[in-house]
Formats: sequence, C-alpha cells, structure tokens
Amino acid sequence: MTIQLPSSNQTRSSYRVPALSIDLSALGAEVLDTDTDFGEDFPVETCNFGRLASMSSAALTDGLAGITLGASFLLRSDLHLRDCRLDAIRAAVKLTSRITGPIFASVTADEVGNAALDLVKDTGVGLEIHIPHGELDAALDLVRRAQDAGTPVTVALTGDTAQSIDLTKLGTAVDTVRLREQDPHTAREIRYSLRSAALEAGHDLQVVCDLFMIVSACTMDAEERGNLISAIGADRYAEGSARVLGTVHDVADHVESWLALGAGDAFTILPGSLPTDLASTVCGVLPLLHARREAEAAA
Repeated sequence: MTIQLPSSNQTRSSYRVPALSIDLSALGAEVLDTDTDFGEDFPVETCNFGRLASMSSAALTDGLAGITLGASFLLRSDLHLRDCRLDAIRAAVKLTSRITGPIFASVTADEVGNAALDLVKDTGVGLEIHIPHGELDAALDLVRRAQDAGTPVTVALTGDTAQSIDLTKLGTAVDTVRLREQDPHTAREIRYSLRSAALEAGHDLQVVCDLFMIVSACTMDAEERGNLISAIGADRYAEGSARVLGTVHDVADHVESWLALGAGDAFTILPGSLPTDLASTVCGVLPLLHARREAEAAA
C-alpha cells in the first residue's frame, strides 16, 4: 500500500478550523487509586449528574463538536463491589434526556459491547470501541453490528496498538478513529495508513487525536498546576496522550502544528481540571483558532 504524505509547501491557511470535542470522564465519581479497595472503607461517592449535564450542555452550546465519556468514567466509587463497565454508557444515555448533540461512550468489544449496543438503541448515543492490543476482529464485528443498527460508532486505539493490528483492515471498515499518541510523526504515519486504506475502499476517514491540556495565564503557572494534578493522580485517565501545559496560544500552536504535519484531522480535549480547562477551550482556544483563520483569509 502506498502512503501519500503531505507536500512540503502546505500552509496553515489550507486547513479549516478543526473540530474539537471534549472528554468529560473526569466528572465521574472520583477514585484516585483504582488499583486498591482502600476507598471502600468510606461512604460511596456518586457522580454529580447535574454538573455533568450542565458542563456537557455548555460545551455543545459553545461550539465543541461532541462529548465523550471514557473507560475511566464511574457513576459510583465502589468499583470493586460491582460491575462498572457500562457506567459510561448509562450516563451517556441519561444525558440524552437533558442535552442535544453528539455523545460517545467507551466500550470494549466483548459481552460489555453487546450489552452496550442494546442500551444505546434508538438513543443517538455513539459507541467508542476500544481495541485491545492486537485484537481487531472482535472490535470490527461490533463495529459492523453497530453500523447495521444505525448507531454512531468510532474506534479508539493507542499508537502502540496501531503497530500490532492490520490498519488496512481497520481503515476500510470505519469512518472515524480516535488516536492516543504522543509523537506527531508516529501519529502521521498511522493516519496516512488508515486514510489510504479508507480512500481505496471508497470513503473518507478522520483521525481524532487526544490532547491533554492545562491552560493558565503563563506557562509556569500551567506547569505548577500540572505538577499538582499529576501528584494526586488526577491525570491518569490521559496517560499516553499528547500534552500541552501553557497558554491558549500554546494549545492553538499545538493543534495547528499537528494539522500542518498531517498528524490529525480533529482533536479530543482531555482537560486537566474542570470547569477551568473547559472554559479555556470554548472561550480561549476555539475563538483563537477561528481568529487566526480569519486573519489568514484577510491577508
């Protein structure tokens, strides 16, 4: 398969403002140490659904392309006492009674995925199917059944997983892939492998890249916040993703550099803290990207 790389004379002005979605997994019930049952000695905490709904509504109303709830999202903190694998799905379905807009929830391609497919039927909630290391066939089977049922579907994978699966087979089957990879050059290679396969199959494909961000008035403040967030383990849900700790200009520069390199088509923002970084996205990063495009068009 031939991989077509972008020409060296491409400029930022040849790109539109990319779609930005946001991952609100951090709004679930807080469990900072999921590897132990230490928290079971304390009263069970529950997700503040009103807060989740209000932030989801604000994100969609203010111009973000969608909401995602990842595998780390919990409705209750007693994860060692119950099966919590469908928490993201149940929350997303409940959100549809309060807000209108694209909502995706994380599932795995096993019995959980089968149950999720039944739960989201006729709700408009999309499935974000995670591919375990090297296990593609089960995920593609769930993709086909979701497509047949009219359920929106995307596939999520890491850069490491991408090295162990047949990207041609994946690219021919889906229209959207969510990619978690820190290196833009690796992301570019994965993206062009997927898009080449999709174009040969007669359809387009978008790669949505994860971006963990912490925004402050200056880079030093953002890094200090980042150190604190990392120290308490509140950024573990973003492990392996690209990161920007700085100002809204730093985030916009990152987005534009990945676009110019051909590493991604759109981005899922993983906020370091909420609601601070949600506000920074809708009131800072997104308007800045639009302003830069308008300035380039007028030049």
